[in-house]
This record gives sequence, C-alpha cells and structure tokens, in this order.
Amino acid sequence: MRVRPLIAVLILSSTAVFLVAAPAEARRRGDLGGDDVTLSDTLERYLAYRSWKAHADPLVDYAYARLCNVDSQHLESDIDGECAPPNGTVVIPGCGEDEPVMPLWRRTRVAVGSPWSQWEMRIGWVCPDDLLPQLTQSDFRQLTIKPTVTHRQPGEGGTVLVNKGIIGWVDPEERTFRTSLLGFDIDVVTWPVEYTWDFGDGQALTTTSPGGPYPNRDVEHVYEDVGTFTVTLTTVWEGRYRVDEDPDHEWRTIDGTALTTTTLDPFEVTELRSHLVG
Repeated sequence: MRVRPLIAVLILSSTAVFLVAAPAEARRRGDLGGDDVTLSDTLERYLAYRSWKAHADPLVDYAYARLCNVDSQHLESDIDGECAPPNGTVVIPGCGEDEPVMPLWRRTRVAVGSPWSQWEMRIGWVCPDDLLPQLTQSDFRQLTIKPTVTHRQPGEGGTVLVNKGIIGWVDPEERTFRTSLLGFDIDVVTWPVEYTWDFGDGQALTTTSPGGPYPNRDVEHVYEDVGTFTVTLTTVWEGRYRVDEDPDHEWRTIDGTALTTTTLDPFEVTELRSHLVG
C-alpha cells in the first residue's frame, strides 16, 4: 500500500477553471522511532482528526459530508443543507472494491459559545487505503529482529583442519511482532531471504539457501591457512504487515529489507601432521 496525496478537485465554470491542488507533504516521527518519515497531507490531517476523536476539543468540530458539485469559486459541503444544482465536476477516485471515503470537514471557534467558522474541507474524496500508515524500511529496521540461529560442522570444540571444509547452516524461522505506528496497531511478520557468510579469511559466500548439516554442502568453505578465524553471518529479512483498522484486513508487503548479524565463536584451523614412532 502506498499513501497517495490528497486527490485534486476540479471545478469548471464558463469563465474560469479552479484547480485545488494536493497540499505539500509534511513530516512526522513514527511510534517506532528512528528517522522521520514523510507523510502526505491526507494522512497528516487524518491523524489530527483521530486525535480530536480521542480527546475532543470543544473549539473544534469535524464532520464527513459530500463535496458540493457546484459552479463556485469556493468549495462547499452539504453539511448545512442541500447543495445547489450541480454545474461543475468533482472527481471521485476509483478504489477498486472499496467505497471511497467522503470528504472530511472542520470548523473552529475562538471560545465556547462563540459562533463557528465556516466549514473548511480538510480531506477530499479518498480511498480507505489513503488513511492507513505505511510501514517503511526505516520503520522495519527499528524492530528488534532476533538473529537466525547459526550452526557449523565441525561443531564447538571440533577440530577444523586446513584444506578441509566446514559446513554452515541456519534455522530459517519467521519472526512475528505486535507493535504500533502513528497510533495504529499493526502485526508484522518477517522471514530470512538471503545469507552472507564472511568466513574471516577474506572469503565470503552469499546464498538464498539456509544450508543444512552434512551431507548438505550448500554452505561450505575450505580454509587454506592455519590460524584463528571468526565466521560472521549477515541475514537479509523481508516482511509484511497488517493494520488493525484496515477493514479488508489486508497483508501488505514492506517496501525494503532489514538486516541482522550473527557472530560465531572464534575457532582454530590447524594442520594435521603425522609423526613416526619407534
């Protein structure tokens, strides 16, 4: 799901064409922390409406209502009565199987008991997806993903011989999270898709295979010199997320990846020598 900007509204008349353009994008920090994320004005204004619903301000009022399809310099609503006979064009977006959401209006007053201002349109016709947050790569990488469990043969304490192979593998298990983003509760599922093994001797292997114990040799490496070496594994994760308030309960692909690193214990690579005995 990609958050789209506020839908433009076009009003035609015999003397002029009025184009109400989508507002510029704003910035807001997400609940997951990290870098700022860029939001469209549509979502930014919808978040303000959600905040008002949770903590009603007596000096502010919101309402959903149609946008009058009239020949006028000013956008109007039918909140205070029926619109005048249609004489222009209002573009309503196509949302697939979803119904578009009516425009959201706001009015204010300076004090309780004071007259209300005229209704102001805060969001035009939009699709329901436009009112949901997008989990970005920056958000994804703020999650604490437990690294893959990593194994090698010979195992701990086993002798690693020069010019002989070691075999590595991982447990490619999914990770699940329950978290929130911009006040929306979400589920996240992530899984490993690529592995880069750094064998500590200047050689590395990148593969999509999790490997396996012998006789699986998808992840195998031969050391040509003796010494102490440390294997480091970098795992690439992909994921998907679902927003609780999405009426379709749709799983959405995260646009980007996350990384984890696992460092195995150092081990000695030795040379097997034969000795004559009397």
